[in-house]
Amino acid sequence: MAKKEKSSDSGVEEVFFFGEYQHSLDDQRRVAIPKSWRKKTGEDSFFLVPGRDKSLMLIPHESFREFLIKAQKISFANRQAQAALAKLGAQVKECNCDRQGRIQIPQKMLESLEVNEQVMLIGAFTNIQIWSPEAWEKSQGNGEEYLDEVQKIGEKGDDISNLMQAVINKDK
Repeated sequence: MAKKEKSSDSGVEEVFFFGEYQHSLDDQRRVAIPKSWRKKTGEDSFFLVPGRDKSLMLIPHESFREFLIKAQKISFANRQAQAALAKLGAQVKECNCDRQGRIQIPQKMLESLEVNEQVMLIGAFTNIQIWSPEAWEKSQGNGEEYLDEVQKIGEKGDDISNLMQAVINKDK
């Protein structure tokens, strides 16, 4: 299930992804994105990015754009950052849903997932993760490990809060 909201800043429809779905790939390596995860306009654009632990991330265009804006600010003289951007850029694929809401996954990316016919689409709040069913099952651990990371996310302040806390601590 997806939750759709209008961003108060930009007026852009934000989509959050929840749930998990198992889907078959068709002969052309396409997988259908659940209708609840697609925009009402039918203009769904994503970036397919290699993830960790034999997974892929399907990141909405609007979210990936934020990363691209940050990447533009990196100095051309920063050798390590430029090498990382080149490696990532060589692997990223832009995907647009067809009329049936399907995206095509490149063969090389499917091979990295060790996928045969089935994929798991996992709602990860701000992006969709794509896994082989076996790798997804294996990644689940004892079932409660993720709660420690969720707690850290909840406790982390935003940039303004962190800045204000630094100012307060400096005055002590």
